[in-house]
Amino acid sequence: MAHDVAHKRELTVERLLAEPAVGGRLLGGKAGLRQPVTWCLPLAELPPGPGPERPAAGADLAGIVVFAPVAELTCAPDCRRLLAGLAARGVAAVLARPQPHAEPDFGPLMRAADAADLPLVRLAPEATYHHIGRLVATKTIADSAHVLEYGVRVHRTLGEVFASGSGLPALARSMATLAGASVLIMDEVGGLLSRAERERTATDAEWQELAAAVHTEQGPCAAAAPGHGHATATDLGVTWGDERVHVVTAQVRVAGEPYGTVAVVEPEAAPAAHDLAQHRVIVEQGAPLVASEILRQRSVVEAEERARDDFLDTLVHGRFTDGHELGARSRHYRFDTDAEHAVFVASVPYAGPVRAQSLPRAVAALRGGPGFTMAALMGQLLVVVAEFGADAGKGAQARFGRQLQRLVSEHMSSGVQVAYGRAALGAAGVAASYREARIALELSGRVRVAEVCGYDELQVFAAVEAAANSAQGREFAHEVLEPLRRADGQTGNLEEVVLAYIAESGNLNAAARRLQLHRNTMLYKLERASRALGMDVRVAETQFTVWLAHRIETLNDSLRVLQAELAPPA
Repeated sequence: MAHDVAHKRELTVERLLAEPAVGGRLLGGKAGLRQPVTWCLPLAELPPGPGPERPAAGADLAGIVVFAPVAELTCAPDCRRLLAGLAARGVAAVLARPQPHAEPDFGPLMRAADAADLPLVRLAPEATYHHIGRLVATKTIADSAHVLEYGVRVHRTLGEVFASGSGLPALARSMATLAGASVLIMDEVGGLLSRAERERTATDAEWQELAAAVHTEQGPCAAAAPGHGHATATDLGVTWGDERVHVVTAQVRVAGEPYGTVAVVEPEAAPAAHDLAQHRVIVEQGAPLVASEILRQRSVVEAEERARDDFLDTLVHGRFTDGHELGARSRHYRFDTDAEHAVFVASVPYAGPVRAQSLPRAVAALRGGPGFTMAALMGQLLVVVAEFGADAGKGAQARFGRQLQRLVSEHMSSGVQVAYGRAALGAAGVAASYREARIALELSGRVRVAEVCGYDELQVFAAVEAAANSAQGREFAHEVLEPLRRADGQTGNLEEVVLAYIAESGNLNAAARRLQLHRNTMLYKLERASRALGMDVRVAETQFTVWLAHRIETLNDSLRVLQAELAPPA
C-alpha cells in the first residue's frame, strides 16, 4: 500500500494566504498563486539584482516571498520596474505591510503586480516579519520532514527486499506495490532487465518497446557531475503504441557512471499531484538499491566468467541459453553483438600450458588488426574472433589472416594453415563464420590452397554445399564415381586418371606427365574409364560431370568429419 506522501502538500502562495496568522488580502498577480514558497526575506536584505557588477542574476530568488513595508514599495522610483525585476528573479510573492491607521494608494502597485504575474498581498498591520518568517520556515521544514520520513520508509522497505537477495524482479515488484503502478528496470542502453505489471498488462515486446521509448526520450545517460551522483526523478511524456503515457524515471548510477534507469509508468496519462510525489520518492530511493543489485549481479557474472573461461567456445558454437545470457556475457567481454565479425582458425599441435596461454594473448595484441579481437585454444585448434567494420572488404580479412599466420608460425616454429569464414553480423554471424572457417580448414587438407585461405576463395565448394548436403547430391556423386572405382581392377586408379586429365584441360601428354605414365597407357586407361562411365571422357560435358561429382564428394567427406562438432547455426 502506498503511503500518502502528499498529506502535507508543497507550500504555495495560495496555501500561505490561507493561514490565519497571515491575515492577508490578495491585491494583484492572481496568476502566480501556485508558485512554491521556500523562505521569507525582507526587501532590504535581498542580494543585489542585475547591474554592471551582476549582469545576470537569473532566478536566484526562486521560492522566496519578500516582506516589505508599504512605504518602501510606494516610495520606489518605478514600482512597475521593481516588481518586474523581482518576478524575473523568481520571487514567489510580495507581502506588503502598511503602517497602522494609514491608507496608502495601492493602485500603481496592483497594476504592476498584475503586469508581472507576481502576487501582491496586503498584510494586517500586526503581521510582523518575525511572525511571517517563522510561519514560512515551520511550514517548509514540516513538508520537507514529511517527505524525508516517507523516503526513509520506502528505503527501509526496499532495503529489506534487497538484503534478502531476491534480485531485480523482487525489487521491481516491491516498487510496483508501493507505487500502485507498473515499474520497469532498464540497463544503460534501454534493454529491459525486469518489470512488474500493475493496473495494465502488455506483451513482452510491448514492454520492451516502452523501455526503448523511455530510453530515447530520456536521452543518453551521461556521467553525473561531481557532487550530483544521487538519483533525481524526472517526469517524461512517452508515446507507447497509440497512446501517450506519463513516466517517472530516475537514472541508476554506480560511482557516477550510468548503469540504467528505474521507471514508474503512471496508470493515468494525467496523474494526480500526490501520486507523482510518491512515485518520485520511490524511484529516487529505489535507484541506488537497483544499482547495488546490478553491480552484485555483474560481479557474479564476472566471477563465473573467470571460472568458466568458455565464452569464445560458447560463442562460436551458438550455445547460449537465451538472449539475456548472450547480452550479459557479451557486455562482460565487450563483444559488440551489433557488429560484423569473422572467425579465423588454425590447426596447431599441443605445445604445453605456457605456450597455450601466451599464444592467444599474442594474437589479441596484434597491431594493425581489427578493433576487437579475442582468441582461445580449443584442443589443437586456435580460434580467433575478429571484428570488421561494415566498410571493411575481403582484403582486410586476408591481411589479418596473413598476420595471424606469421605470428602462429613463429610461435610454433613451423608453418601452419590458417582458414577463415566470411564476416557476418552478431553472435549468429560468428557461429556461421566459424562453421565456414572449419570447412575451409578441413578442405585445405584435401585440395591445393594457399597457407591463408578464406571460405569465399573456395567458391566452387561454397556453391555446391547445398547439393552436397542433399540426398540427391550424394546419390549423384555416388552414381558417377562408383563405376570408375569398380572398374579399377589391375589398371590402377581410374578416378585419379580422369581427374588428372580434367585438371590438364584435356591435354593427354600433360596428364600423362603429371601421373608419370606412358602416353599409350594413358590412352588405354581413359578408354576403360569411358566404358565404365558409359560416356566419352574426352567430351566436355562428361568431364564436367565427373569434376562436379568429385567436388560434392570431397565436400561431403569434410562435412562428415565435422558433423559432430558443426551443426548449421540457428
